[in-house]
Amino acid sequence: MAESATATKPETPAAPAEKPKFTAKLRYARISARKMRYVVDLIRGKDYNSAIAILRSCSKRGAMFCKKLLESAFGNATDIINTKDLEVDVNKLHIVEARVDPGPIIKRWRASSQRRPTMIKKRLCHVIFTLEERDLKESRPERAKRQKQDRQRQAAAQKAAAKQAPAGAAEAKPKDAKPKEEKK
Repeated sequence: MAESATATKPETPAAPAEKPKFTAKLRYARISARKMRYVVDLIRGKDYNSAIAILRSCSKRGAMFCKKLLESAFGNATDIINTKDLEVDVNKLHIVEARVDPGPIIKRWRASSQRRPTMIKKRLCHVIFTLEERDLKESRPERAKRQKQDRQRQAAAQKAAAKQAPAGAAEAKPKDAKPKEEKK
């Protein structure tokens, strides 16, 4: 059902070290590409662990296909890492490429009103996932929390510096402060 691919490695030692990519393909899935894209869009760019968590809770039919394929890509990665002794942290694997291509259309005929035949199109699709090692991104809530803590630390440091400075120095103006102009 899912095809495995090998990791790509740099050929020349002088070239910058490329990170290996691990690919898995699902071909001829019996679901339309449009329906599958709804699910793939949810996990594109995410790390492996969060993508699996999203797919477990997703109620779409395509989530089952994507979850199995993503697990297959992860299995390919661990197999290649173990056999080729690559230094890749499996906890940092991210979905670099998530592509859904339309497949062939199976055409069937069904009787319609007034003896007319109506074509039924049973659509298939091909799905490709590529994993690569990347650093974990900080989510927006985590980044906001960290920035807030940084601001609080700076404010506390400024208060501590103001308490240590003499009282007359706090009232003195900095040298590069410009005097206010009077209105005429």
